[in-house]
Amino acid sequence: MAATKRVVLVTGSSTGIGAEIAKGFAKEGASLCITGLPSQKDELAEVAKVCKENGSPHVLEVAADLRKQEDMDLLMNETIKTFGQLDVLVNNAGILVYYDIDTYTGEDFDKIFSVNVKAPIYLTKLAKPHLSKTKGNIVNMCSIVREWYVKPLLLYGMTKASTAYLTKSTAADFAENGIRCNAVCPAVIAETEIFNGIVSEEVQQFYYKDGVTKLHGRTTTKSEVSDLIRFLASDKATMITGELVNIDGGKLVLMTS
Repeated sequence: MAATKRVVLVTGSSTGIGAEIAKGFAKEGASLCITGLPSQKDELAEVAKVCKENGSPHVLEVAADLRKQEDMDLLMNETIKTFGQLDVLVNNAGILVYYDIDTYTGEDFDKIFSVNVKAPIYLTKLAKPHLSKTKGNIVNMCSIVREWYVKPLLLYGMTKASTAYLTKSTAADFAENGIRCNAVCPAVIAETEIFNGIVSEEVQQFYYKDGVTKLHGRTTTKSEVSDLIRFLASDKATMITGELVNIDGGKLVLMTS
């Protein structure tokens, strides 16, 4: 399929990595559906503006709370109503709660699993018939935390382990429909709002130091993650499916060797 004709839906695209992903696809000429919380309409509008400046022929903005099934139905329905097709679903939206087994609450558990697990699987279900028509693909946002012990990230790590299983299951189940599914797995990306907004400066410095790689002496950037996602979603990756691609400068390798 020609890049200029692709329709890409990116969740959690009002800020952070999601915004960077949307801007990257815009440079390739893709039409976009971008989405964020109703409280993030201003941020969403700014991302849409940049995407149009970057070359996207059409940017649809949909305010949606992914904890609500009706909002996800609206998101998919508006995408298809507007563009008539879907070629790429990027399940990027995610939240971080910073608790261990002694400090988490049931509310914390429900909140993070609702956004990080229930939303991707439901949107994947909604996307299947549309992606079957375009022989499109899905890219999920995972994390090396699925295999990396970090005590206060118990719930977050559990959700990313679920994302890994969803990715491989989807790849196997959807292969006969011509749909690929992969996941990208970053380490620390200290420049994102999800990181800067949830933990103290002291903890930020600790994880930034822990995320610095020997390869480059720095953490992974948003643009590097965006580049990888666009590659996995492209025709250059037609034989890649069911993969969890780490983008961490070798951090996980060094920690598990």
